[in-house]
Amino acid sequence: KIKENTKVIYIETPSNPLLTITDVKAVAELAKKYGLVSMIDNTFASPINQTPLDLGIDISIHSATKYLGGHSDILAGAVAGSQEHMDRIFQKGINFGGNLSDFMAYLLERSIKTLALRVEKHNANAQVLAEYLQDHTLIKKVYYPGLKNHPNHQIAKEQMHGFGGMMSFELRPDLDAIAFQKALKMIKPSMSLAGVESTILMPSVTSHALLSPEERAEIGISDHLLRFSVGIENQEDIINDIEQAFEKVKV
Repeated sequence: KIKENTKVIYIETPSNPLLTITDVKAVAELAKKYGLVSMIDNTFASPINQTPLDLGIDISIHSATKYLGGHSDILAGAVAGSQEHMDRIFQKGINFGGNLSDFMAYLLERSIKTLALRVEKHNANAQVLAEYLQDHTLIKKVYYPGLKNHPNHQIAKEQMHGFGGMMSFELRPDLDAIAFQKALKMIKPSMSLAGVESTILMPSVTSHALLSPEERAEIGISDHLLRFSVGIENQEDIINDIEQAFEKVKV
């Protein structure tokens, strides 16, 4: 709801961890109608898969630790927007500090050179994995905008150039999600994401652990939900790792 003191409309799409898609162009138009600044966290999509400024958004931000860095070895952030917005943000950055070290900047510049190649592989692997998991008897639900049964698939198709390497899936209620995660060998548990290696985590005991069970249930975070950052490894290797973990936990 837009209030009298509203200054900014801030969105994240695809969202973490349920991969909900927001109509970026509609949000940009709404912000302009009310004279507000529109901002987007574009981390999950990456600038390869989604270009919000072309859709009318004022400011696009990234956790450069994720796809821009891509090797799980830096901590950085990035902001893009008009010269007017960038001048103000740059001045705030000078005042508040927090600049990257020269070595960190070097690693980020190195990584951006392969960003398009990496994201292309992330996209391809994630699509294959999403379709594989969707048809699996031990999976209750898969959250991935590249699937045609995703409720926001058409919007994602219109505003994204690729569906990304992030997804979530929900195990059947009779399976132990923690045991499944521990049974994985190649896929590692990690709070971070979007590296070249595949990683996984349980939102209910990590990112959303401070919410009550009732609050988590209200927003769709079950104890069987797993967020999956699909890496650029061989697709069969990823599937084989998941299958061997299923064998260990299925009843």
